[in-house]
Amino acid sequence: STPPTRRFCSAMAPRFVGCVLGSMALGAAGFSHFMQEIPNGKSVIRNSESWYGVGHYNAMGSGPLNPFGNEFKTAGYQWTPELCAADSDGDGQSNGLELGDPECQWSRGDVPSRSSEISHPGFADSTTSAGTSAEPVTETSSTTSEPTT
Repeated sequence: STPPTRRFCSAMAPRFVGCVLGSMALGAAGFSHFMQEIPNGKSVIRNSESWYGVGHYNAMGSGPLNPFGNEFKTAGYQWTPELCAADSDGDGQSNGLELGDPECQWSRGDVPSRSSEISHPGFADSTTSAGTSAEPVTETSSTTSEPTT
């Protein structure tokens, strides 16, 4: 005869596995929605690693919120001009610059003005070189000098 403990575990195992898998699917669906609420939300890189949970310290999106995640939550989980202009991680670059929306004009569903050189707005050790290395272009007057004889 099968011991009662083994019968219980055998009966509960499919439910437990289903519960764990269901929870994982719900978690993935939860933060994938947030990735669509920020520009380049699916393209954030930190230390050469894709960072799907942009608002979290954990790259996969579970656990405590990082500084950007806290500000995103305060903004009602929406990309606002204030959130875009803020520098959540204190690295000297706005969230918009780091996420490819330096002019803060992106709306959900739009194509961001930049989709390369994306950095993480929640970690100060992740910055973009986009738009920071070029000097502003200024017009200069050109003069022609007469050749001397």
